[in-house]
Amino acid sequence: MLGLAAMERPERTILVLPIKPGTSIREEERRKNEAVSLLETYGAHVVASIAFTLKGEDSAFLIGPGQTGELKEDCLFFEADSVCFDCALRPRTQRNLEEVLGLPVMDRNELIIEIFSQRAHSREARLQTALAKAQMLLPRLKQRGAAFAQQRGGVRGAKGEGETRIELDRRHLEEVITTLKKEIALVRRQRETQRKKRMGGGIASFALVGYTNAGKSSLMSALTGKEAFAEDKLFATLDTLARRLSIAPGLDVLLFDTVGFVSNLPHSLIDAFASTLEEAALADVLIIVLDSSADDIEEQMETTDKVLAELGAEGKPRIMVLNKIDKESANEVAFRRVSLAAGDAIAVSAKTGEGLPLLKERMKELALPIMGMERKTIALCDSSAIEAAYKTGRIVSADYGQESVTFLLRHP
Repeated sequence: MLGLAAMERPERTILVLPIKPGTSIREEERRKNEAVSLLETYGAHVVASIAFTLKGEDSAFLIGPGQTGELKEDCLFFEADSVCFDCALRPRTQRNLEEVLGLPVMDRNELIIEIFSQRAHSREARLQTALAKAQMLLPRLKQRGAAFAQQRGGVRGAKGEGETRIELDRRHLEEVITTLKKEIALVRRQRETQRKKRMGGGIASFALVGYTNAGKSSLMSALTGKEAFAEDKLFATLDTLARRLSIAPGLDVLLFDTVGFVSNLPHSLIDAFASTLEEAALADVLIIVLDSSADDIEEQMETTDKVLAELGAEGKPRIMVLNKIDKESANEVAFRRVSLAAGDAIAVSAKTGEGLPLLKERMKELALPIMGMERKTIALCDSSAIEAAYKTGRIVSADYGQESVTFLLRHP
């Protein structure tokens, strides 16, 4: 009888990194670190990571026969419960690997979808994740059916149990996909109505976007003074959160927190989470948040730019924010390179509040023309100019200082 500790031990997983010839050591290390973080977020324990250089894609196993044999030996040696390939696998290839290794095999797309499934909280996120999972499973039914058919008996030429079963499974899954799409369409219409109400006052909108676990939710909490769910794991946020933020007296904007990006995000998830990600595409300004303590900060910026391009949001005004500067591991060299490439990035710490006033000031500069407003500062001794400003009827707010007053004015 297994002890309690043995029963509760996490799934022991071997990570396989198929590497194309010419891949740099830095890129290989970046891929490995990201994949390990994904597996840990999923709840698995990575007992080994193995890189195989692809010498030409094997049609049956992706990796070569010799490499497949090595992988099987490693599975036995490390007493693995499962294997995860850091790439997309064809359904037939996945089935072949499972038969040879005698273990469940997961690819990168399936891993990310499973993580999304674990962390979805709202009805919309759960529906979107269920749709992505169903769409991923549909092409894999054919391979499952082949195994069922081999086990059937019966008259030659007749439909066997396996074939009948696969047809039923496929029909059921197609019905599930249709139903999910209808429910998601309904939720999207409801959310579109809510968005129109929010945006009806001509308010500027800002979307926090960027690599997963860069600290977007923590930054939102620091800016708004209201707690947003944040966790030191990938994909802590799957549901779009909108909050009103005052960036100056009389000047409020909308701030959106969005799902984080990773490299090679499955297209099925980009499609399924379009309604979540579209806040980035529809926002007036993008606040791109990067983790300044990450070794791969430049790769994170490239990934973010790539996903934004896929969403059609690459040409939007943006503010580059380098978060977590309070950490000792903050990468100053990469920080300078990214700042140079981005053009005047802002260094902040959501934890200590450092840099947040500068970020709000930058947001203010971009929000004013969007909302049809301008700022005007007048010396207190110039009473006639102050009186004339009040007579215009365009004053939104007045911020009096010791020597001057700054008006927020609507354009005529």
